[in-house]
Amino acid sequence: MESIRKITFKSLLICCFAFFSISMTAQGVLPSGGVFRLQNVATGQFLAGADSSTSAVTMSNSGDDPSTHFRIVQSGSFYNIDSDILGVIRAPGASGPAGAFVVVSTATNSPTTDTDKTWTLSYNSTEDTYRFESQTAGRFMYQELNGDVTHVVAPDTDDRSNWELIPFVGIAPDEDTNPDLACPDSGIYQNNTTTNVDIPNSDNVGTADDRTCYSDYSESSVYGQTWGVYNITVNSNHWDPPNTLQPRIERSLSRSKETGVGSYARFTGTLRILEVGDAAGTNDDGSYLMQAKGKHLWGGGSADPAICLYLAKPIYGDDGNGNQVQISFDIYREQINYRGGEGSSGRTLVFLKNVAKNEIVDIELEVGFREDPNDPNLKIHYSDAIIGGDAFNWNIPHPERGLESGIRYGAYRVKGGRAQMRWANTTYEKAEVVDDSEVVVKLKNVETEEFLTTAGGSAQPVTMSNSGTEQNTHWTLAKNGAYYNIDSQSDSGGTGILRAPGAGGPAGPYVVVSTLIAPPSSDTDKTWTIDYDGTTHTYRFESSTAGRFLYHNTDGTVTHSIAPPTDNRSVWEIIICPSCSLSHSIVNMQYDYQGTPYDAADDTYTFDLIVSGTGASQTWDTDDPNIIGGNYSTSLPQGPFLVANGDLDFSVFDTLNSNCSTQVTVTAPTCGQVLSLATDPIFPNTYLAEQLIESTAHHTSQGITLTYIAGQEISLDPGFSVDTNTIFEAYIGPCNSN
Repeated sequence: MESIRKITFKSLLICCFAFFSISMTAQGVLPSGGVFRLQNVATGQFLAGADSSTSAVTMSNSGDDPSTHFRIVQSGSFYNIDSDILGVIRAPGASGPAGAFVVVSTATNSPTTDTDKTWTLSYNSTEDTYRFESQTAGRFMYQELNGDVTHVVAPDTDDRSNWELIPFVGIAPDEDTNPDLACPDSGIYQNNTTTNVDIPNSDNVGTADDRTCYSDYSESSVYGQTWGVYNITVNSNHWDPPNTLQPRIERSLSRSKETGVGSYARFTGTLRILEVGDAAGTNDDGSYLMQAKGKHLWGGGSADPAICLYLAKPIYGDDGNGNQVQISFDIYREQINYRGGEGSSGRTLVFLKNVAKNEIVDIELEVGFREDPNDPNLKIHYSDAIIGGDAFNWNIPHPERGLESGIRYGAYRVKGGRAQMRWANTTYEKAEVVDDSEVVVKLKNVETEEFLTTAGGSAQPVTMSNSGTEQNTHWTLAKNGAYYNIDSQSDSGGTGILRAPGAGGPAGPYVVVSTLIAPPSSDTDKTWTIDYDGTTHTYRFESSTAGRFLYHNTDGTVTHSIAPPTDNRSVWEIIICPSCSLSHSIVNMQYDYQGTPYDAADDTYTFDLIVSGTGASQTWDTDDPNIIGGNYSTSLPQGPFLVANGDLDFSVFDTLNSNCSTQVTVTAPTCGQVLSLATDPIFPNTYLAEQLIESTAHHTSQGITLTYIAGQEISLDPGFSVDTNTIFEAYIGPCNSN
């Protein structure tokens, strides 16, 4: 026997007579949220709860009556067996109200931790059966020969102590059971003038998008709540051309249009799934319950692409009458592999969890931007879902390309049969935080592997470089309506956007040149269309819509030329430049008393400065003429500097990108690490060291107070002496001790 105490599943808070069940997807695993009938293996009869507290449970020949419907609800390490008509069942002792060890009904709601109302479940994987032990008493729920149900000591070979859990499948109170899936001949749901078909003051939030002639959005009141009703059927999209877009009744929510860290769109609701599309067990099975949306930079995919869709696929089981029906649903996240990804190559299905038919499931979906925990200079675009208390977080690829965060929910896609979703308690909120930073990129030619490089000035031809580290190879792709400007990030030379002249261009026919013009510009010769290839993840840059593409010629020139997409000289990689950031460290600080430890006025110090750069060039410089710049990650000696002049405060910056900088403060030391005294200096009377003072000095001054202060050790070595009438003090402490 195999214990299933560690299996976690959630209890349902739902009114009585809510008929739904779940799928036994794996042996030994008790699925969540289901209604079960407990059938005794030996007799074939079903456990039936009593309709009053302390009355004995009974057995029934049929499992259709609501008294035979139970939920298995976790309570700590144990389980409650909760009747649909009253409360949890109880396992009394020898003096039980219905007889010795006779199991009785109660009015107690689950979950409860009462010892006599909790059970241990053990699973027999060979027989696919369960035993219910009254907590850990060694007694098991048992159908006696006289029909009574007790909890007794019995071996696992005694089938009167073994039970099958049979899911109960029923019809939800607001379920559509119409066998006719066609749009009504009356055209009542045709709605040919608008897709925003809604009812006044609808309970669900968002703007309706109704593209089905089978039904309109409506609402039901069941289980003490108001539910939005979303029913769609195969081939019922009368709005879009045949065989293009799928039927839907969805609600769109206003999008979070900013990309700064802290921007988000957040939706919450309660869902019941009654039915999903059935395409005969193919990959087209299932229907979407919600989706994360968001446009992105640089093309690829549809005009309004999905980022990920949450898909419910049907799981079938016996309804108790020999019919195979949808009894539960596997929930998947259909996530893009790259921006604009579509189809099997562009998206991946990730299994999340199983939910029962008509199970009340709390849903939360948040799509937004947050700081990358591994690099504060970067951000993550995320789509985080909580489904029935379980979190399913996902980071969207290419966050730097994301432009917005959006959410839609309802019922979408049905390639066979019908889909039915019910939504209640829907809420929506969003936050928008502006991100003023630009995405800086390098454009690498696929054929030559060289990088597009800005010219030395306006109207001069752009060139190509073997390295993409220099700032003159860095660009931003500034969106301008349907087009883009290609804008240089160089601080010198052709600092503006690229121009694609005609046959009489200043550098030759169709030779691309730099300008000093800042974006945005709608001039035809300065705008580009970006074409994305989702298979190779590469790009082509078409000069406006002229049919000419940015091209690296064999002679090294860069033109915009007519070329097929198979010509890799017209194909480019977009490589994101890491955000430039600098850091520094001060090491090897040295203090020099200049041979006069009694005179601080001439003391000096030196140190080594190490500057590190991310997304930077190879060298750094500084605004302080007394500081020596050089290569990154190299220890460079600095100084000497007079202690008396105080602290140093200066800026260091990337040699090729002065906007990439950091401030450096060097605190002047107040003493050296080690002070060695061998003579008798007269002034001052206090001597300081960071770590050690070692002295062999003979102090001859009289009538003074002589003080040594060191951070760790004072060593008075042979030869050290102090004359009479002199007070000598020694302290362990920092240099600035009073």
